[in-house]
Amino acid sequence: VPQLPTRTEPDPPALPPAGPAPGWPPDWDRVLDTAIRTWGGRWNTARVQQLYEVRYGRRLGRDDARAFLSRRARQGVMRLHDVPNARYFTLIHRKDRTT
Repeated sequence: VPQLPTRTEPDPPALPPAGPAPGWPPDWDRVLDTAIRTWGGRWNTARVQQLYEVRYGRRLGRDDARAFLSRRARQGVMRLHDVPNARYFTLIHRKDRTT
């Protein structure tokens, strides 16, 4: 049986090292902060994901949405409410902040 010549394909390019996810659009922090301040209320991962999808036409992962909300809580901008069967964040108003 004659051996067919094999064609070698170049190796695919290496994936870039893992960085912070996602690659936020440049205006994302401003868009979400404005939405939180304008609409107020309870913010959970689903609400953040919905805003992101409406604004940018693509899904935002749940972990990424949670990371954003958690970061805002660590910065003292939002308060975490962790009640049975519900975790959500609310905006901390100036009068509610502790000094």
